Amino acid sequence: MPTTLAELEARVAALEAERADYKAVLATINALSQQTRHRLDVLDEKIDDTNARVRLIDDRVRSVEETVAEIKDLLVRALDHR
Repeated sequence: MPTTLAELEARVAALEAERADYKAVLATINALSQQTRHRLDVLDEKIDDTNARVRLIDDRVRSVEETVAEIKDLLVRALDHR
């Protein structure tokens, strides 16, 4: 059965529509990929900031512990000399 011109045009139109849909899907995937990449970059920055804050808190706690140990030593020596 021979294919008519109208049938061929309909097939071409269907293929062009599928191609447009495919391009739209690819554009959406690319946009989501860029958003995900941006969000990961922001998350990495927040993690780095949090890690820096934790290190700062650790340093402060260590300093307080050292000060408490020094005060304890001074008190023990003062009480020993009574």
